[in-house]
Amino acid sequence: MRSFPLVLHPSSVHGTAGLRTRLLRYFLLATTGLYAVGVILTLLPHGDRVTSDVAGGVVAICVGTAGIVVLWVCPGTEVALRVGLAAAMVATPAVMAFHRLAAAQSQCLIAAMFLAMYIRAFHRDRLGRVLVGVLVMAVLSAVWVSPASMYPISYLIFGVAVIAAGEAFGVVTKALIVASCTDPLTGVFNRAGWEMATAEATRSRTAGLSVAVVIVDVDDFKAVNDSAGHRAGDELLIDLARSWTQAAPPNAVIARLGGDEFAALLTGPGRGVVDEFVRVTSESLPYASVGTAESTDPDEPVSDILARADESLYGVKRARRQRR
Repeated sequence: MRSFPLVLHPSSVHGTAGLRTRLLRYFLLATTGLYAVGVILTLLPHGDRVTSDVAGGVVAICVGTAGIVVLWVCPGTEVALRVGLAAAMVATPAVMAFHRLAAAQSQCLIAAMFLAMYIRAFHRDRLGRVLVGVLVMAVLSAVWVSPASMYPISYLIFGVAVIAAGEAFGVVTKALIVASCTDPLTGVFNRAGWEMATAEATRSRTAGLSVAVVIVDVDDFKAVNDSAGHRAGDELLIDLARSWTQAAPPNAVIARLGGDEFAALLTGPGRGVVDEFVRVTSESLPYASVGTAESTDPDEPVSDILARADESLYGVKRARRQRR
């Protein structure tokens, strides 16, 4: 049975940008807070206790705070995510470069491992591996220049730990996210993915911004299953999802809402774009009915627009039955 997988991509805000922003913000809040505590404890009277230069901690606090602010002010944007990730990749190695104790280096390694998991979970495989490689080089370089006394085997252990964390746990996390948001038959979003993706796509709606929902429903789908078998019905749905995805405008959110019903969300298109998409859909899917609804009200939830599109769909279905 043919299918094509949904691939999470960092440049798309559909579905994962909000989750990525929150996780990265939490990571920076946690690590920046810990580094701030470390700097404060170092500056307090410490007797004979071994301490390190606070320069790395100060750099990490400044960089981490900048990343948090950008993620807070511009949530879900690609620029903010890049700035936040860059801040996270700089902060921990900066601290490690000034540590004098091997035990402290091992504690910082935990942060690098969690960051590697995040990177592999939310980036395409090739880019994710490159970023993890950059992180590993930054960590090992920081350990190399630090005054801490490290055994040569420690460099191998540190590198393997960061890479293994990303590959083992990050990749599993990615698979779980994709599975929870994807229809296993057609490869487009499922209902849960639709809810997440449409929320992200319409998060910054403003008055006058047009949002359109187009629904497609196969006519007499039960008859297809009864006459040709469920395999034929599955193949029909797979072909529908593929052809409809290819015909959709860029950045459209495509989902299988259940059974033989599919929906597309278009944000910011002109009326002509929506009409053309509906026309192409009707011509390429003659065995399906099409319903549509639009809204320029930023307070109208997507669920209400979807409900109106559903009413339009069943109006079309009734008219097609009457013409038979």
